[in-house]
Amino acid sequence: MKLDLFHDQTLDAMSAYLGRLSQRQQVVASNLANIDTPGYKTRDVSFHATMQELMSESSPGLRTTRSGHDRGWSPVPSQAQAFEVHGIPARADRNNVDLDREMVKLSETSFGYAMITQLMRAKFQTLAASIHEGRSQ
Repeated sequence: MKLDLFHDQTLDAMSAYLGRLSQRQQVVASNLANIDTPGYKTRDVSFHATMQELMSESSPGLRTTRSGHDRGWSPVPSQAQAFEVHGIPARADRNNVDLDREMVKLSETSFGYAMITQLMRAKFQTLAASIHEGRSQ
């Protein structure tokens, strides 16, 4: 039996989530950079749609890891689609970027990043403790 400590579903899921957070930060930064561009429309990345995509029956991200197993969740690192946000009031120049909304999105993204990196740190600390305990026996 081969034991692969660094490629498991939890780490794959965390990695995929960090990728989505990175994309969202890029989209938010683009929105902020274009806050004074006439006609620019706010864009965002949907985490809900990303999760639905990864969990759908037709998703290549779901696969059976071994015969006899239930379907396991293995995210496939693909780019989430950025979309134009509707329902935000536009200014006279037809730009609808709202500084307060973008700052909230930036804070949410930073919080998500901090949370996932903390979880990854804990996962690797657990692995390190297991290795250390194995050496002392």
